Amino acid sequence: MVNLVIVSHSAQLGQGVGELARQMLRGDGCRLAIAAGIDDPENPIGTDPIKVMDAILSVADTDAILVLMDIGSALMSAETALDLLDPEIAARVHLCPAPLVEGALAATVSAASGADINKVIQDAQGALAAKRVQLGFPAQEAHTSNEECSADAQGQSLIVEIANPNGLHVRPAARLVEGLAGFNADLLLEKDGKCVKPDSINQIALLKVRCNDKLRLIANGPEAAEALAAFAALADAHFGEHLTTRVPPTENPLLPSTVSGQVLHYQPTVYALDPMADGDPKAELRRVKMAVSHTLDDLLGLAALAAEKYSEDIAAIFFGQHTLLDDPELLNSISDILHQQKCRAEWAWSQAMSALSKQYQALDDAYLQARYIDIEDILHRTLGHLADSPDSAPGLQHRTVIIADNIYPSVVLQLDATKTAAICLRDGSPLAHGAIIAKAGGILWLCQQGDAFDAYHIGDPLSLNRL
Repeated sequence: MVNLVIVSHSAQLGQGVGELARQMLRGDGCRLAIAAGIDDPENPIGTDPIKVMDAILSVADTDAILVLMDIGSALMSAETALDLLDPEIAARVHLCPAPLVEGALAATVSAASGADINKVIQDAQGALAAKRVQLGFPAQEAHTSNEECSADAQGQSLIVEIANPNGLHVRPAARLVEGLAGFNADLLLEKDGKCVKPDSINQIALLKVRCNDKLRLIANGPEAAEALAAFAALADAHFGEHLTTRVPPTENPLLPSTVSGQVLHYQPTVYALDPMADGDPKAELRRVKMAVSHTLDDLLGLAALAAEKYSEDIAAIFFGQHTLLDDPELLNSISDILHQQKCRAEWAWSQAMSALSKQYQALDDAYLQARYIDIEDILHRTLGHLADSPDSAPGLQHRTVIIADNIYPSVVLQLDATKTAAICLRDGSPLAHGAIIAKAGGILWLCQQGDAFDAYHIGDPLSLNRL
């Protein structure tokens, strides 16, 4: 017998899928368990590896357990749950890439009919076939991934000219990854003779695609034409970016010309990193996966907060960070460091993310270069989860002028804009995502100020003029 576990970020979604699936059941040929949402009334969206493990154990009295997941951290939570389980039970658990709703319905019917695990997986993964036929889409065929990445790659192709004023930075690159995902085709992006697969936001960003650059998508496979059409539509929609938002606006006459507040010197928590501390690679990788899972859930919460406080454009900043973090290659690089150096998770994570940050800082495009602070933001947040002591934005009691070396976009988002007069940075960039959020909140942003404000102490009054 095969039992099922449904893993979702949303308790309502998970319970709904379970309710639909149970409508397919006749008799006791299959049991279902749900692991959905997290037990935090204020931030209920997310996944919990312990909850997934408990769900698996509740239906483990069977030959095999099939786990179906939605996206992002649901996969990592399921993988982490496997590491936590007794090996004998874990060996009977199968993680399935099928679509959550259709896959659950098909798998339930198959399992209830007495099919073995291989047939149940096959039916779950083929669950979209009927819908494709009914809607007039071609049937999907098995294909082999194209590992070639050369400039002369052959296949159907389409060239677009990038109209985004700041090129394909993190947010439009995230839309491109999302928009090209799922096609039954081998895809390559080519610019100036360099090719990358369009499934990694980091690879796309490091192509340094600027405004007016020509970008070619090369496609091979049953859905090559559909992928090219999606690429054209993405380009026509400027990859989800409103071009008018990139044009410097006139000064808002409703904003005061002078802002005042009490000085606060801000520095994020400094987490200890010991390069000499030994670690078991398997155990430390499990810690990284759990911390990344929590960080992914944080980023979804920040995106929701950004949409509520400001706009979907601001929310896209954190969806972009989510896409950047949700990259299997990143975890592969962490695994390599852990096995090579036998170090602790904190040190391995810091090495990998700092190296990525330096790649952005080395770019000769100022807009892309400014994105390094997003990498540092993710690095810091995940270190907080590894230390079981997440950092938080400063709580302001009165009108405040914040002075700092630099500041993470997530911190700017969480500030009370009504009590934040200005942010004054020794470093930073006017093109950083923090600057964009500050502008949306009417907060004065001054960067590259060096030691200009070092003479001010906490609590000192400070007035600044808007230029």
